[in-house]
Parts: sequence; C-alpha cells; structure tokens
Amino acid sequence: MTARLTPASLAASAFAGLFAPAAMAQEKAWSVEVEAASEYISKGTGKSDGDPALQLDATYDFGPVTTGFWASNAKVSQGGDAELHLYAATEHELGPVTIDLRGMLKHMPGTDDGFQDTWFEARADATLPVAGTELRLRVEYSPDNYAATDAAWWIEAQVSRKLAESWEVSATYGAREQDGGADYRAWNAGVTWQAMDRLALDLRWYDTDSHERGENYEGRVFVSATVAF
Repeated sequence: MTARLTPASLAASAFAGLFAPAAMAQEKAWSVEVEAASEYISKGTGKSDGDPALQLDATYDFGPVTTGFWASNAKVSQGGDAELHLYAATEHELGPVTIDLRGMLKHMPGTDDGFQDTWFEARADATLPVAGTELRLRVEYSPDNYAATDAAWWIEAQVSRKLAESWEVSATYGAREQDGGADYRAWNAGVTWQAMDRLALDLRWYDTDSHERGENYEGRVFVSATVAF
C-alpha cells in the first residue's frame, strides 16, 4: 500500500532532513548541572533577596545547535519567586575567536498582575585566548525586558587564567543600561576550583557602583558548588 503524502508529512520530512547531517556527525547527548549557591546573582546584582539559590541547567546537544532549560528560585520586588529559561545556542570559530550565540525565552512565575513576566533576551559571546589568558566579551540585549522595563543591554568584559590544572582565577566588569530600569556598573573577581571531574567550587566577590539602590546592589561574598551529571 502506497503511503499518502500530505503537506504535514512533507513538512515533517523536510524538518527532519535539516538535522540529519548533525545527527550522523554527533551522537545526541543530554547534560545536566545542578548548582547550590549562597545567592542568585544575575548581571552583578542579587535576585533572591540574599537567600541561597538552587539552580538547574539541562542541555540537549544534537550538533550545530544546543537546546536547554535553566531554572532558579528567585525573589524580586515585583513578586517573582522563580526564574525559568528556555534557550537555543550555537558556537562558531572565526580564526582564534570563538563566537557563542544564544537566544533565551525567560519567564518569572509569581510576578504581580500588571507586570510583564515573560521576555526574550539574545546573547553573543566572543572569546579569545591570549598567552594562556582567556578574554571574553559578552553582549546581551532584550527589546522588552522584565516587568516595566523596555529595552535593556548588558555589556561585560571578562578575563580568566588557569593557575594550575584544576584552579582558575577570573575577573569581570559589566555595564547595565535599561529604558525604564536601573543603570549601573558591576564587577566581580574570584577563583574556581575543579575539585573533582564532576564537582566545581567557586568563591567570588561581587559589587556595584549603586549601593544607594539597596541591598541587592551592595558588595557581597558569593560561594557555589556545581555538580555535573
């Protein structure tokens, strides 16, 4: 009996064909990381009201594109009590520079009525190794950000260097610019220890230039443990 071709079946076949080369080139794989941290810090400021944070990052790599789900508890003034991300990412080499591109759909459940609780954010990373040191520039942009904020930018420069096989130091400086939100500068510096193959420990100091905006903008010690599965 001859199979009947329908527009839906043709579209499904075409979609599957787009990813067939990637599936043959690289075996599909899941990876999961769980992080326990002293606080949820994003773009240099606290987002869990000083409380500890438990975070999950699950990714599915099928070749040229990685898809993933990220989640954390949170506590913000607009009522949000968690933050969830769905994302897709891809990586490309341009000579010595590695370019990472990511699109993220973010959602903050628990947000009070009248505030936007779902938004899109795009990220571009450019990483360059120089004499044993890694330099990274990150640019993130949202055309219509969380709550009452409209367009928002985050531009960050990071330098990191391995001190030994399992030790790395890094420092970051970032600028936040928002339409309808707070503009500030933030920085951090610290050390990461790859204690075991699947366990990484991080100790870091975070600070901003906007202490007058409240506790979430004040300097703080940050510690975390990340387990990979």
